[in-house]
Amino acid sequence: MKNKPPCNVTHPFVAKHSADVIGVLSGLDRLRLRGTLRALYQPTVLLRYLFVCQVLLKGFKNYALGLTQRIIEPAEGMATKADRPWRYLNSGKISKEDVVRQIMERDPVEKGLVAILRCVEPCQTYEIHGESKGARTQIKPVLTPSKCLHLYFYHQHPLFGLMHLRLQTWFPFPIEICLNGREWLARQMDRSGLSYQRQDNYFAWLQDPDQAQRLMDRQLQTRWPTHLKRLLNQNHPLHREICRPLDWVR
Repeated sequence: MKNKPPCNVTHPFVAKHSADVIGVLSGLDRLRLRGTLRALYQPTVLLRYLFVCQVLLKGFKNYALGLTQRIIEPAEGMATKADRPWRYLNSGKISKEDVVRQIMERDPVEKGLVAILRCVEPCQTYEIHGESKGARTQIKPVLTPSKCLHLYFYHQHPLFGLMHLRLQTWFPFPIEICLNGREWLARQMDRSGLSYQRQDNYFAWLQDPDQAQRLMDRQLQTRWPTHLKRLLNQNHPLHREICRPLDWVR
């Protein structure tokens, strides 16, 4: 009995166009890495956190607003110092990638900050209950859809190429770091001196498909803590202060 061909999406396509296919790449495409302060998603833990910070429930909103402002101000200063756009988008439906591509077309960046975009988008957060009529004051997760400001830090990263970090500026401050495996591979091939033709998010031609696959395989051996910590420190310097009280409530 003959072995069955691999059952995947690419096999029929490769079989049909075998005369034109010079190789098949297998690896990361879009990659989203999410960082959360999971403890702060628990109201009981957040209560202890606020106690350590000496913040009353009635003062939670002002305390949170203060932290939000202290996140935004360094970000704006970062854009100003680098002389890069600090742009507000009035709708979450606007493609950030398209906006950044337009910025890159007008003012290319080989390395470093490209732009910081701001946008109000849905978030998970808290609200205070029982502030009136003598009721017991409580802090509870918001069950109805809520929104807050998010910051998008776009960089031409020396390893990953064009990528971004998304930061929610309100409790509990989740972070997402988004990479493109094809963008990353292009950087790897540039450093290795391999020629290629890239169209949008795919490669129409590769000088050495086998070597390109080996480079892509190396992506799986990345020391993520080193790179992610550096990105966190660069874009969100207030994270140390926000995290410090958690050492006392766990």
